[in-house]
Parts: sequence; C-alpha cells; structure tokens
Amino acid sequence: MKLETHIHTSEHSACSLIDAAGAVVRCVKLGYDGMVITNHFCNDGWPKKMSWQKRIDQFMRGYDAARAAAPENFIVILGMELRFFHENENDYLIYGMDEKFLREHAHFDDLGIKKFSKLAHEHGLLVCQAHPFRFGMEIVRPEYVNAIEVYNGHAGHAAHNSMAKAWCEMHGKIALSGSDFHGGDSGDGVNPGGIVLMEPVQNGQALVRVIKAGKFELMK
Repeated sequence: MKLETHIHTSEHSACSLIDAAGAVVRCVKLGYDGMVITNHFCNDGWPKKMSWQKRIDQFMRGYDAARAAAPENFIVILGMELRFFHENENDYLIYGMDEKFLREHAHFDDLGIKKFSKLAHEHGLLVCQAHPFRFGMEIVRPEYVNAIEVYNGHAGHAAHNSMAKAWCEMHGKIALSGSDFHGGDSGDGVNPGGIVLMEPVQNGQALVRVIKAGKFELMK
C-alpha cells in the first residue's frame, strides 16, 4: 500500500495552493493508494474569540473534503502538522488521532512538545519531527519524538535530508518520508515521498501500529 504521509490542502492550510479534491487527483495520478491529510495547526493566527470546537470544525474541512472526493478504495487518513508557536517554529507530524481526540483535548497546541509528547504517548499517537534541519528549526530531545522525517520532498525549501537521516540513525528513531506537497511552486509530484506499507490500513491508529512494527519502506 503506497501512502502519501505529508500533504496540505487549501481548505485549512493557507500556504497550500491545492484543494482537497486536487490533492486526491494528484495522489491517484502518482499511484498512491491513500494519503494522510496533514494540515497545519498551531496557536497563532486564530481569531481570539473563536471557540475550540469551531477551530476543530475549520481544521476538519480539508480532511472531510478529501474523503468526499476520494474514489472507491482510496484511503484518506486524518493527520496534522503541529506547531507550538510560543515555543519555536518546529513542525511535528502527528499520526493516529481522530476527530474525537481533537475535540476532547482543547488547547493541546499550548502544551509545548514535552507535555504534548506525554499526551501523545498516553493516546497511542506517533510524533514525527518534520524537516528538522530546515533553516529555522531546532533539534529537540530525542525522547520527545517517535520518528524523524528523513526525506522531505518540498522543492521550495532546503530540508537537508542527509543530516536528518544521520540524526535519526544516531538516536534510533523511526525514519519517515513525505512529499510536503502544497501545489503551486512545490511542483506537482516533482519530489514525491511517502511510505509503502506491507499491509493495508484504514485509519490512523492502524497506520501507527504498522509504522511502529517497521512494516513499511520509504519512498524518496
């Protein structure tokens, strides 16, 4: 099962130039069997009076639109690219959550990586530091993350993937790969990434189990 693990849609991520339906078309065209929608989520840029539930309503739009546009047998999984804006500009790909988790854990984006890592562990989520050697990123304590994105395919940024791979191997973390696709300047499939699973999955929790079991290969 070929899975895109890092993709943004314009329904929520302002940096994306492609909507969910277009993202589905792109992934199907490139031979993926599914994708994880990893739109941005952070405690910056929200209207101060917006309730937590309305924030989640807005965040879910990309995922819901992708599911509605997906052809039969194409799997769409909910994920997130999380930033703790008060802490630094690091981005963390989060896998394994569902809408229920999001609605029941208000303001987790205020926790910081140390406290969020504990919450993620308690709920069986997987935390992956995205493009950790891109300019502006900071290295975090290895125990706060499960995985490192050792291949980031965004053509508009210098991810320094070889450095990420070396750091990942040094600390014995799970290595992951993703396109970081936004449409537009990032190029439609110029640098596709993702993983090839040795068994099919239908949801985020199943994906986390397969990743933690090492039953996948990297695309890069």
